[in-house]
Amino acid sequence: MDTIQHKPARLYNCDETGITILQHKHTKILGFKGKRQISSVQSAERGSLVTVITCMSPTGHVIPPLLVFPRKNMKQELMNCTPSGSFHVCQPSGWIQREIFSQWFLYVIKHTKPTKEDPVILVLDGHYSHTRNMEVITLSRENQVDIICHPPHISHKMQPLDKAFMGPLKTFYCQETEKWLRSHRG
Repeated sequence: MDTIQHKPARLYNCDETGITILQHKHTKILGFKGKRQISSVQSAERGSLVTVITCMSPTGHVIPPLLVFPRKNMKQELMNCTPSGSFHVCQPSGWIQREIFSQWFLYVIKHTKPTKEDPVILVLDGHYSHTRNMEVITLSRENQVDIICHPPHISHKMQPLDKAFMGPLKTFYCQETEKWLRSHRG
C-alpha cells in the first residue's frame, strides 16, 4: 500500500454550505414575568440560499470562496464586501452543480499550484458533484491533487470546516442580520 507523503500546508479541507439571504434563527428574547406578547424584528420575506464553498489548510492558507447565487443574471453589487479574490457564479437553484464544481476545482489548482514534487491533498464530502465528476477526477490526476472523500453520512462529525468555520460564520451572520433589521425598521 502506498502512503501519501504531504506537508501539512499542502492538505486542504473543502466544505460547502448554504447561507440564507434572510435571517433564519432568532436570538433569545427576555421579557418581564407575566407579559404575554414579546416581539422581535424579523423579515416577512422567505429567503433563498447562497451556496458558499470554502477551502483552507491547517496552516491557515485560505482559498477565496466561491459564491453560487440563486439567480440567472449577476448583479456585481452582490460581490460588495466579499473577501478579496472571491468568485461567483449564478445558477437558478443556487446549488452546486458538476460544472460549477469543476470551475471551482480549476480555481483551487490556480491558488495551490500543485507540482509533482509538492502535491496537494484535497479533503471533500461525498457530494455527487465531487465524486461523480470525471472532469475533476481527470484534472486531479493531471495536476497532482490527491482527493480524499469523507465516508457518507458522517461528514458532519468529521468535517473540521463545518465545526470550526461554517458554524461560527452562520452564528455571526445571523447576529449581524438581526442588528441590521433593528437599525432599519420602519
